[in-house]
Amino acid sequence: MNRIVITGARGYIGRTLAAALTADGHALRLVSRLSEPQGLETPRLTNVEHRAVDLRNPQDWLRLLDGAGAVVHLSSRTDLRAAEADPAGDRALNVEPVYALVRGAQQCTIPVPVIFASSTSIVGDAHTNPVNEHTPDRPCSVYDRHKLECEAVLGDAVQRGTLQACSLRLPTVYGYGAGVSSTNPSRGILNVMIRRASRGEPLTLYGDGSVVRDFIHIDDVCDAFRRAIARPDIGEGKYYVIGTGRGYTLAEAFECVAQEASRVIGRKVEISHVPEPPDLHAIERSNFIGDAAKFRELTGWHPQVDLRSGIRDFFERLLASAQTASLV
Repeated sequence: MNRIVITGARGYIGRTLAAALTADGHALRLVSRLSEPQGLETPRLTNVEHRAVDLRNPQDWLRLLDGAGAVVHLSSRTDLRAAEADPAGDRALNVEPVYALVRGAQQCTIPVPVIFASSTSIVGDAHTNPVNEHTPDRPCSVYDRHKLECEAVLGDAVQRGTLQACSLRLPTVYGYGAGVSSTNPSRGILNVMIRRASRGEPLTLYGDGSVVRDFIHIDDVCDAFRRAIARPDIGEGKYYVIGTGRGYTLAEAFECVAQEASRVIGRKVEISHVPEPPDLHAIERSNFIGDAAKFRELTGWHPQVDLRSGIRDFFERLLASAQTASLV
């Protein structure tokens, strides 16, 4: 049975995608830096393997690719400020594994499909909206330059017949997921604020909150990866923009969080406007709305979860989790 390899399997998207693919009946090979599968929300089934490897080692990749039907490469450090402070360290974690993947794949007899998790912020901080595959790339951060380099490495490998690959450029992802949510403020600001609201803490909004974001629910992101896995013919080395096509200002999104906190868990939450921190990166001030028409045309994917429903679902799951814990 060919297995789907998921790197970064302990992460926010990785855990949620693993649970979805397991439910679909796929055999999985879940990869993380730790051998203990603790926290991975998948049943203890014989068709789920757990591997701890060094993704900078081509021989480790060769073993991962053995019998693989596809690879979803999610493993990365997504901290914007950490990347700016330590470009070499970010490169070691985010870029070197992709070079190693290609070197490992060169030893395989059949090109394995690879779906790479990339970022819509590669287009930079000065562009027109909505963003699509024709929008020029102008990365303005270390993180995004490294993502673009990874896309180029994979594209070159496709041209040489080493593997099949496509990249999914993701916007701001939010949602409860498989019992876990991203707490990285650089990439998961809405999840951070939802959890803060669940504790009755005020939400801190920089300035007037006029920055626009295309928030996409974790379930819709996982569906995009599932559809990409099912369509290896799109592995031509191209990238696809994933987005809802609807933008919300941070002020609108935070107000929605406050309203749903009151509605679902009965807590009044204040929104506190604070000055922007001096180290706020230019990409954090940029407006973004994604146009996923190309990916939708090829795969039939379409976002199903609107922002308010996704936020409400998060609070409802938090409440159910707390009620369950109180009964234990």
